[in-house]
Amino acid sequence: MRILCVLVALVWIAPAMAHEVSVGEGGITFAVEGSNVPLIKGMRYEARDADGPVFRTESATLSQEGQVTFDLSGAGAADAKVGARLTRLSRGFRLDWTIEYSGPERSWDPWNSGFRYEFGRPIVDAAARPVTRWVKPTGAHPWEVPGDTLYPDTECQIRRVMFGDAELVMVSSSYDPDWIYGRKIGRARFGRFVLPKGSPVSATCSLVFLGIKDDVPSSAELAAEAAGRPVAMALGTGRVGNLFRPGEQIGYLARFSNVTDRPQKARVDLVARNYDGELLLRDTRQLELSARARTVVDNYISPTRRGIVFLDAILSWDGGQQTTRTTFGILPERPADAPRPESPFGMAAIVANPDRYPDQFEMAKVLPLMQRIGVRWIRSGWFPLKDDITAEDERVTRERSELLRGHGILPHVQLGASVPEDDGLEAYKQRLASSLERFKWVSDYIEVGNELNYSATGTRYVEQMLRPTHEIMRRVHPGGKIMSMGLGGVTKEWLGEFVQAGGMDLVDVLSVHPGCHPRAPEFWEGWRGWVFRPQMLDAAKAAREHGGKQVWITEAYAPTAPQRSQLDLRSAADYLVRNYVCAMALGVQVDEWYQFQDGVWFAQRPRPDDLEYNFGIVYTDLTPKPAYIAYGVMTEQLEGARYAGRLDLGADDLYGVRFMKDGARIDVLYSYREKHETDIAWWPPEKFKDDSRKPGEPWVERWREPVTVELAAAGQVQVIDIMGNTRTVAPRDGKVSLALNGSPVYVHGLGPAPQQDTFWEDIP
Repeated sequence: MRILCVLVALVWIAPAMAHEVSVGEGGITFAVEGSNVPLIKGMRYEARDADGPVFRTESATLSQEGQVTFDLSGAGAADAKVGARLTRLSRGFRLDWTIEYSGPERSWDPWNSGFRYEFGRPIVDAAARPVTRWVKPTGAHPWEVPGDTLYPDTECQIRRVMFGDAELVMVSSSYDPDWIYGRKIGRARFGRFVLPKGSPVSATCSLVFLGIKDDVPSSAELAAEAAGRPVAMALGTGRVGNLFRPGEQIGYLARFSNVTDRPQKARVDLVARNYDGELLLRDTRQLELSARARTVVDNYISPTRRGIVFLDAILSWDGGQQTTRTTFGILPERPADAPRPESPFGMAAIVANPDRYPDQFEMAKVLPLMQRIGVRWIRSGWFPLKDDITAEDERVTRERSELLRGHGILPHVQLGASVPEDDGLEAYKQRLASSLERFKWVSDYIEVGNELNYSATGTRYVEQMLRPTHEIMRRVHPGGKIMSMGLGGVTKEWLGEFVQAGGMDLVDVLSVHPGCHPRAPEFWEGWRGWVFRPQMLDAAKAAREHGGKQVWITEAYAPTAPQRSQLDLRSAADYLVRNYVCAMALGVQVDEWYQFQDGVWFAQRPRPDDLEYNFGIVYTDLTPKPAYIAYGVMTEQLEGARYAGRLDLGADDLYGVRFMKDGARIDVLYSYREKHETDIAWWPPEKFKDDSRKPGEPWVERWREPVTVELAAAGQVQVIDIMGNTRTVAPRDGKVSLALNGSPVYVHGLGPAPQQDTFWEDIP
């Protein structure tokens, strides 16, 4: 088995310096020309397991052919072999490592196996940033949909180590979120690289280091040199999230750099389309760049409609081509106002903690994007539930809470604890009491755990965690609202045990995570499992039968992984709106979408082969997906609205959901008659695994089978799509005909209409 790990460092300045590389007793040293103090005065590879070092490199010798041979030490040295080929570069060196092991099979320590660097100078600072590339799926991976739209992947991670008057810039194709975790710059002395499981095993890793003193190249330039592309390309607007107001021109910059020492010719084709597929721009530029030259192409796009714009840039040069994409959002600005706790619109997570993971964005950059689409609630894990609460804990918690409220957003607290064992119960109660005394001002809503139904029975959760929490809350924070843990999938058996144990008597809110992806929220074929419709009916019934407790959805989702069994970007936007409409009709108090950005809490970077990294309504660089715009239009239309019944459109798969807002009717209409290709039962698994979403670009309408309905009109009827575009329909003989498909529309101006008795019938 072979693993490729590439770590390269490239610089922008011309190759005028002759850096020094030496191989000897210390391993490898590296110095910048004219300096007596090296940047690196030792570099080793070390493989460890749970018992400590197994083998590590010691002294090295270099042959005339550039082959580096390492002596090894450690208990497993006789079973290992480490070598590298060294290539001298004008500003540094390259090492192509080969690491082999043939001894007894071991469980390698993933946290402490890797390359260790001894720097010759004190580290002043360090920084990291991932770089995204866009990939056209060809079927190279078993989960890809050939011919589908471009998807983002992580091309490399930029790592910089600063020494004051010199700098080491590294571009790594392996991503390490913990490289300088917690801004501990001393962690820059270690880079993970772990052997695979099994024996015998072999792994290769290429490393390039270069020292610079002057101009630091951009991330795009470094990534281009790392990949061997002669010209670098970057698209941007200078605005966080690439957001524009309706009627405003989109001004963007395309930056190009020749990253070689020779003149380069290239061509760039720029193509922009809106959500309806309308061509907004087609522009071709010829580029002639002298050695190490940069140029900027600026242009404007004039959107004709609200929503989202996709800009593709295809860069071609002799022998290669690169395509990249960015998106622009067109929606109104929203001034910050006071929080509205009565609003149902929330987010289940925000990835914004650069103090811990330095390649994440600051909250101050992310929250305005939430404010702009009407987010009013957010699930927060910032409640310091621990024995030793510091002044720093209080400062950070207060700062974050004030920042949220400044953007009109309220937090609800989720306790991250697991169910205490008997011998840890008193300690848990003391920690909770102490934390509540200090931080009960953060929120009146406390969610007691997260998806603990996977690790504890309903009775054990109630007796060992919920009841003790209830006791502490009522004493320390009597005005607070107790939320059950976010129930990961509302299984009727677990919920029944929870109710039987008295759990509903101890909570003010039943918190649920009614998963269903990649199927629609309306899906129901008789199985109660991972299906939104029966789960929500069960939750609503339990809450109704126990004094009308509130129901919150603290995770709902429609992820957009570029995988054959998952949703496309366009359908995910439709499902988001349909999820909220169904939830509001069922009386859900707050619905928190999971989540705002792609990535996971510890790694905000693209990863197409892992579903967990693809739940966001914006990409990792904060540019919008269609679902981001759909969320904003939904809150424009429905904030302050109350459910007023489901219209009878003659079939259970045609939805007309009526709301009242400021004395006027707003109807949300759509059809569930046409199913998405992945909206199928998961059983038998042989059938499900062979179904795949159809390929297509996000600006191509996927619903092809509209259903026409005729409805009474009170006058002129306005129909607003999920991108916020309005058309007016004039009635004929007091009625309007509307063609419904799987994408909801907001309709203003309909008259009285027959209604169904219930939104959904109860399921026994």
